[in-house]
This record gives sequence, structure tokens and C-alpha cells, in this order.
Amino acid sequence: MAAALPLDRPRPRPTARRRPRLTFALGFAAAIAALSLLPYLLAYAWTPPGHHFAGFFFIADDATTYLAKMRQGADGSWLWSDPYTSEPHGGVFLFGFYLLFGHLAALLHLPLIATYHLARISGALVLVLAVDRLCRRLLPPELRRLGLVLVILGSGLGFLAQAAGNPAIFGTKLEALDLHLPELSGWYSIIAIPHFAWATALIIASLLGLLQIADRPGRRSVALTSAALLALTAIHPQMIPVIAIIWIGYQVLLLAWGRRPAWRTLAAEMVPFIATAPLLAYNAWILFSDPTIAEWARQWRHQAPAPLSLAVSLGVPLLLAIGGMVIVWRRRDQGLALMLTWPPLVILLLYLPNLANIQRRLLDALYVPIGILAAIGLRALTARLRRASARRVTAILVTTCCFASAIVLAIALRFASGAFPEAYVGNDGWQAMAWLSAHHQAGDRALSSPQAGQLLPAWAGVSVYVGHYSETLDYFQKIHNVATVLTPGQPPATVQGFLKANGITLLYWGPDEAKTGFMPAGQPYLQAVHDEGTVVIYRVMGG
Repeated sequence: MAAALPLDRPRPRPTARRRPRLTFALGFAAAIAALSLLPYLLAYAWTPPGHHFAGFFFIADDATTYLAKMRQGADGSWLWSDPYTSEPHGGVFLFGFYLLFGHLAALLHLPLIATYHLARISGALVLVLAVDRLCRRLLPPELRRLGLVLVILGSGLGFLAQAAGNPAIFGTKLEALDLHLPELSGWYSIIAIPHFAWATALIIASLLGLLQIADRPGRRSVALTSAALLALTAIHPQMIPVIAIIWIGYQVLLLAWGRRPAWRTLAAEMVPFIATAPLLAYNAWILFSDPTIAEWARQWRHQAPAPLSLAVSLGVPLLLAIGGMVIVWRRRDQGLALMLTWPPLVILLLYLPNLANIQRRLLDALYVPIGILAAIGLRALTARLRRASARRVTAILVTTCCFASAIVLAIALRFASGAFPEAYVGNDGWQAMAWLSAHHQAGDRALSSPQAGQLLPAWAGVSVYVGHYSETLDYFQKIHNVATVLTPGQPPATVQGFLKANGITLLYWGPDEAKTGFMPAGQPYLQAVHDEGTVVIYRVMGG
């Protein structure tokens, strides 16, 4: 008798879908972003009575100018004009990153300072995720997390030099660059200046794209790499030739190791660099032909740091990275050849003269290959140790590598505690700038102390005669001019002539300005238009 067959085939029991776990990189990115925001939130919460937090801790003078650039974008401009100087000039396409975020602030109806920190937090996220992608491409699975941590949090030993009083060694003063230059570490870039983190993320994206083109040339990879390099050109154009030199050095090294790329591949790799040529040419043209931009560029203070200070400020990660470079060289590891060529070429470029006088700016993203190579060096150092000993040594060295990043966070928290008054603006000045923001006229230019002059373009949208050490042309001479003109007993005709000659229509008069001894009240050519306690704003009659 035949066995009875079932009418339907038995169906396997449905299995519960496994929810995708939060990856280490996403969790790490979120933690880094939140931690970098914490000091700023505390600063707002702990603001001393009668004051307002100005929004910045690190390099506040430069950060304030970035806010002024965002204000121009929020007003609808895609061209930047320098509000910190009185010389007549037209708008140019520079600082596109901050103009873009200014437009975003207007679109989303967000305060400029909130959008600035949005740029900073988003930069943290994209930087961590970009580094994670690079580590996944270059490192074995067991080293990827270590490489990510060392790239983002790795820092130097400059704090030891500072603790020792910055002694002179071989005739050169030892500086704690890792506590002063955000571009030297991922964490400092994230917590301080947003475009540094974004620029590094775009450098990584560009290199990953070039590696993808080298593996398999295609329209998509060429287009995405071109977009990344174009975006980088709008932020840090000087890094395009640096990346090109690094990539050429990488190809030469591969050639020396016996790998010959196809001509079609080389041609595809050139396309993204060619795409940046028009914008690079425009930047070069305005840098050398626009009188105001050229004079501004001559005031840049971006000279290369002393080699010994740089080595100390890169610290233990640099030592481990040198070990990693030796290993990569001995193994002829083609996968890590790009990281091997990157640091030596950047160091070489750093100490060669260049026409734009921006050697220090070539340090961007140097911490990326150092962190990845440091992971290689650290693993080699502990490879022959027992597992428990290897873990202890790794923990000690990673803690040492990241210690200066903890100091940077501690400095930010110290600022947030209200210990440094320069991070805050008095209520009278704050209200006066708010009034001026709503009531100034197109073409207004204010005369004030440099301290108030730094804030007025950012918070009131008014250009100034003097306000920033770099963006005010002939900064120190203009400070001297103000001190000479605004003195007691100065003939009214002299003051009026000075104001008219420099296109000054407003006088901002607060506690710092009152130190000159000049008495603006009662002057026939000045009309008080706003009085906010210790701050009075005057309009120049006939200006």
C-alpha cells in the first residue's frame, strides 16, 4: 500500500530576523559628537549672570570670523567680502564652506551659532565614518577599531614641553603644538573648528575614491571622487596639489615594487584632479591679482613649525607609526603603500618654501596615516608578548597616545566653568549688538576697539575699521591710528576727517573704548542712536 503523500510541502518555521547591531564606528561617532558638544552646552548652562556665552572656546578670534562669513551666506551671498577691513574691495568666492552653512541657517531658520555647531557635529560624524571606511580598506579586522581610535583620539606629548616651561633645545623653543593647532589631531579638529574635520573627511573620501579607480575604473567612482576633490577645493584648495603629490609618490612606490598600472587607469585617476583645475586657477588668480586678497594673504601666519616641536607634538603615535612604516616597507605591503608615502612627502613639503606662505596648512589630515601606521606598529610591538601582557602594554600605550586629547577636553570644560571671561560678552554689549543687527543700514562701518570689532561683523552684521589680526589689513597700524585720533582734546575736524576718509558711519562706545579718554557725548558730528547701559552707539552725522 502506497504511503500517503502530504497535500502541501512542509514549510520551514519562520526565523526571527536578527536586528542589525549598532556598529562600533556608528557608536564611536555618536559618542565623539556628543562629547564634543558637552562643554558648549555646559558653557551655555553655566554662563555667569549678566553675560552671554560667545559660542567658542578654541581660536575664538578666527571662529568669530567664520560666524561673520556664515552671516553673509545667510544674507544670500555666495561671495565673501572682508567685513574686518576698510579698504574698498569686491566679493570673491572664498570660504564657501561657511557661506554654504549660512545659506543652510537661513533655509532652516536656525541661529547662526547653532548652525556653526551643526557643522561641527556633522563634521565629527563624517570624519569618524570616513576613517572607519579607510581602516576597513587598509587594516585587518583585528586592527580596525584600534586604528580608528588612534586616528581620532591620538595626540602628542607637547603638554610635557608646556609643563616644563617650553624650554629651548638646540636654540629652538619647544612648543606644545598639539594644544594649539587643531589640524594636528582628529579630536581637536572636531571640538574646535568644523571645516578642519570636514576637510579631512573629504581628503579620505578622495583617496578612497582614487583607490577605487585604481582597482576598477568606472564613471561612478570617477564622478564621486571628482565631487569630493571639488568640495575639498572649496574648503582647503592647497590640499589638492598635496594629494596629487602623495598619489604620484604612491604610484612611483608601487612601480618600484613591480606593479605597473594600465594607462587607462592612470588617465581615469587624472580626471578628478583636472576637474578641480578651474576652481584652483580662480583661487590663484584672486590670491595674486586682487589687491585686498593679496595683502590679506601676506599677513597669514602659517609658517612651518620647528621640526623638534612638531615631532614632540605628534608624540608616541609618531614613534609607533615609524615602526609601522618599517614593517610596511619590509613587507612591501601594497595595500598600505599609500600610508607609507603620505607622511614623508608632507614633511618634505612642509619645510619647502611656497609662494602662498601656507606651509603649516599642509599638515591637514597628517594624523590619519600616523594613526593607521601606529596601529600596525603597536601590534608588531606586542606580537611576541603573552596575551595578558600584550593587552596591558596596548592599554598603556593607547592611553598615552590619547592623553593630550583628554587635556583638550579638560581645557574646554575649564572654559565652560566660566573661568575665562574672554569667552563671554557682557549683557550691555550683547543687547547693543542685537539692536545694531536689526537697525543698521547697508554700507555701515563701525569704529570700535579691536575687541568689539572682532564681534560686530559676526553678531551685528556690521563691517568694522579694525577687528581681526589677519583679516584687518595693516591691523597694528590701524590700532595705532585709532589710539592717535581718539584722544582727549583732539580737534573735531581731525576726528571728522578720519571718520570720513575711512567710510566710518557708526561709533561703538563701550568700556574698552572709554579707556582712550575720548568723550563722544556732546560732539556735534555724533548722534547717539542707542544707549544700552555701558554701551552707546553713535551715528556719524553726514557720514
